[in-house]
Formats: sequence, C-alpha cells, structure tokens
Amino acid sequence: MVFLRYVAFVAFALICSTVNGQTGKPCGTCDPAKCPVTSDKDCLAGLTLDRCGCCQVCAQRESELCNHPDVSSTKQYEACGENLQCNIRQGTRGAPREARCECNDQIELCGSDGKTYRNYCHLKESSKLAKVEQKPTITVVKRKPCDSAPEITVPPMSVANRTGSNVFLTCEVAGVPLPVVEWVYTNGAGKKIIYPTDDDRISTLVRGGPNAHVLTSWLQIQSLERNDQGTYTCIASNSLGKAEKSCTVAVESGREF
Repeated sequence: MVFLRYVAFVAFALICSTVNGQTGKPCGTCDPAKCPVTSDKDCLAGLTLDRCGCCQVCAQRESELCNHPDVSSTKQYEACGENLQCNIRQGTRGAPREARCECNDQIELCGSDGKTYRNYCHLKESSKLAKVEQKPTITVVKRKPCDSAPEITVPPMSVANRTGSNVFLTCEVAGVPLPVVEWVYTNGAGKKIIYPTDDDRISTLVRGGPNAHVLTSWLQIQSLERNDQGTYTCIASNSLGKAEKSCTVAVESGREF
C-alpha cells in the first residue's frame, strides 16, 4: 500500500511538472482575472490556452519548436496555432530529432495582393499583419502561384580562359509561366548570334529547378577560340515580360587546336 501511494505521488509530480513546463510548480486554481491581456492581433498564429488550460497566450508559429510525444524535450512550448500541426523533423549529420509546427496545407497560393505565398499559413500571417497596418486583408485568389514576369535570380558571370579550354556560363531564372531562355552573343563589332546554332562547339542546356517555377540554363563553349570573345546575354521571357543579364568571355593566349 505504501509503495502504491509512492508511485501515485511520483506520477502526480511528473504530471504537474509537465503541465507547468520547467517551473515544476502545479498549475493551481485557474483565475482568469489574473491572466495577462493577450490580443489576437499580436499573435500571428492565433490564440491558444496556456499549458494549464487557463490563460490565452500566443500559439506557436510555423517552423517554431513544439512538443511531440515521440520527441523528448526539457522545455514545454505552447500549442501550434491555427492550421498548424506538430511534426517530427529528422535531424541531419547526427543532430537529434526535433518537432516543429508545420502548415497543414503546403500548396503555393496566389493572394489578392498579387503575391505568391508558400502555403496557406504564410498567407494568413501576412493577412493579419496587413490588418494591423490597416491595409486590405489578403485572401486566396487561386491555389497556385501568381503569374509573374521573368526574373534572373542567378546571372551569368564573366570569365577569362585560354584558347582550347572549355567555358561554362550559367543563368538561373524564375517566373510564372516558366520563361523561355535564349543566349545572344555580341562580338566587338556588334554582330549578334542567337544560340543554339549549328556550331557543335557551342551548345545550350535548360533544366527545371532547383525550385518550383525556376529553371537553369547553361551555355557551353568547347575548345575556346579567339573569335568566341565578346558579350553573352541570357534573355528570359514569358507572356508578362522579359529580363536579361550579360557577362563577358575574354580569351587569353594559349594553345590553339
């Protein structure tokens, strides 16, 4: 009997410690009059009850740490907010697993402000901020990214190399719908050549990624020659516009093939 009472006491102490986080103190009687005033407009992920189920507090936002029954933690966090759930993320390079709040709806959305949001939770947070700033609330226009003009996110870089060597130029672009990419070469006399051509030494390649609505284009020059020197322009275009960035290729003296 004494042993059973001891076990019950230990279990009760653990529950109190868990409920009240790191303090180890029991929650006690709830008195809402003593709760701090927390406004919903100050909580981007909404309001939730504290660990004792008494006072309203700000809920955990997307990507913030949370408590998951399968992940040990010495700290107690508030519950995840609206449209969020606590999921386990596997640690990398030997790091321990952790649990973070993740949005239930991970589809990219187009907002009424013309911006693309990574998911519904991102849009709701932005809408709440807009309301605080007395701006129009943001609603979902369509469940896919907003159309956007091309943007060159990684421009080609100028290079200098010897004759006979190989040169690679890279251009990363983004846009919705996905842009079409072409390369234009301009020599010192102003003559322009649009690649690809029938010249097997100079080729282009386009591949989607590394992210959605982004593609990467490469221009490769094999067995560099003196007449390859000049300006190379990456041009991205779609139905909403065009963007371009240029770089130069300098040819140094070397072995001719």
